[in-house]
Amino acid sequence: PFDNLIWHRPRVQRLFDFTHIFEAYKPATRREHGYYVCPLLADGRLIARADLSSTLTGLTIRRASFEEHAGPNALAQFAGACHAMAATTGTHRITIAADAADPLTTAALRNSLG
Repeated sequence: PFDNLIWHRPRVQRLFDFTHIFEAYKPATRREHGYYVCPLLADGRLIARADLSSTLTGLTIRRASFEEHAGPNALAQFAGACHAMAATTGTHRITIAADAADPLTTAALRNSLG
């Protein structure tokens, strides 16, 4: 949320039709997308959001959500971004929290991550 692309919320809304709210200061029960959410930019569009956690044991997807306009390649793009993030943090292990998304999306993510 502190990336130069994201920090000016009105510009993000105008350019990408994407509303990004920093939810870390909201009570957990009021968070829609997670504590520290990373938007996913793919093909010039913001198509998804992920609340990720990185530890010595690997990267965990705590929560994931896709925009309505994400498109058919969104899962593959999301998986690629997660693999890149895991490699950047020095791991190749990626897990998905049981309640990261609705059951169908969680299963599709598991399949996409291989």
